[in-house]
Amino acid sequence: MGLFSRLKDLFKAKIPQEDYPVRVLSDFIEFYSEKLRELSVSVNRSESEWLLLKGKMNLHIVNSAMYRDKADQEARLGNADMAKYWLVQALSQETYSENLKSEVERLQRTTKQSKDTLTQLENKLLTAKEMRKKFMLRQEAAKSTMQMNAVLKESFSSSALERMEEETFLAEAKAELMQSRPK
Repeated sequence: MGLFSRLKDLFKAKIPQEDYPVRVLSDFIEFYSEKLRELSVSVNRSESEWLLLKGKMNLHIVNSAMYRDKADQEARLGNADMAKYWLVQALSQETYSENLKSEVERLQRTTKQSKDTLTQLENKLLTAKEMRKKFMLRQEAAKSTMQMNAVLKESFSSSALERMEEETFLAEAKAELMQSRPK
């Protein structure tokens, strides 16, 4: 949590208190958006390595089956040396595929874990963006409420009411004076 405490210290001194949560969330979103891009690249690289290695493993498996078929054909034709050669080739391909199998499984697990981490980070960013939006809306609502209260306070203050009463009294007095004057 060192990042959060540093951000807190930096922004607490420089920004108005009411903007603080929005600013911290904006910085969090900016920082982790960059991390999300980096993780996306890493996940894509890991997935491509996994798929490439899986393709190589499958190629060795197919080659092994093909070499076994050739060994069977040569054995049917009575050509033992060629059958042996093709069996050695098939065994070699099977060995390669077995050696790659553990690496393919490891890369698959790593890719899955990376994708899960990526999904979690995306969810955290969405939550932070929603929180920032809520804070901004709350700030706007608070400012509007304060402005409305200030206007109401001005328009319905006791001095304003007293002025209205005085003006009404003066208007009534003028009206009476006008009526009482001879024409």
